[in-house]
Amino acid sequence: MTRLGWSRPARFCPIGEIEYAIRGRLGFGGDMCGWRRLTLITIAGIVVASLGFAGPAAADSLGEIWPGAYVGLQVGMSRADFNTQELGSLNTTGAAFGGHVGYNMTLAGLMLGVEADGSYENSSVGASTASGGGVTINSHWNGSLRGRGGFSIGPVLLYATGGWAWTGISTIQRTAAGTSVSSSGTVDGVVYGIGAEAFILPPVSIRIEALRYDYGTEKLSVASGITALSGIDRGDTVVRAGVTLHFK
Repeated sequence: MTRLGWSRPARFCPIGEIEYAIRGRLGFGGDMCGWRRLTLITIAGIVVASLGFAGPAAADSLGEIWPGAYVGLQVGMSRADFNTQELGSLNTTGAAFGGHVGYNMTLAGLMLGVEADGSYENSSVGASTASGGGVTINSHWNGSLRGRGGFSIGPVLLYATGGWAWTGISTIQRTAAGTSVSSSGTVDGVVYGIGAEAFILPPVSIRIEALRYDYGTEKLSVASGITALSGIDRGDTVVRAGVTLHFK
């Protein structure tokens, strides 16, 4: 096994530019109209549903229901991007699921918190090389440690989130003669996004999030003469929903 080297992303995209950063990444015809409709419809659905479940009494007690520890599960869709100088851009879309744990507190009318999460996704792409061989790139998990900050509109919490993320990545490079060399490691980068969350029962909330993971470029060094890849620029775009149990 050969370890991966890496360099941090050359630039950090602010949360305010998230729509630009994920433009076309979810496959909605190359622009963001479809993604905007999906996200806005889903968030609007959370708002309407939560207003139906949570009456005026719940809205009056927001300062009491958001603070504290919580744990939950999430599921959604992830688009994994693998950009290489030699093979161009490769991507795959699939389901992703995992869990999260965190803590909230309120300060001056704002909700502030910290959250850790982990997800499994079966991201695998392959390509042929000019020499007649092939390359398979796999990335099956990611995790992050993020801060969250937001404000409530009635029983609905709107928030932005950002922090640091990790992912595992491996490659198998094959020659035309059938020999192969593998390389694997763990790399890190930034994650940022937006979301909405609402209580449907006193201890239970539901959420929708859109997140972008930017890991920068991982340099591969394979010693057996297979030079199909010299680096992979890795990223994920994730839209997911979750359910959370809150503790007081």
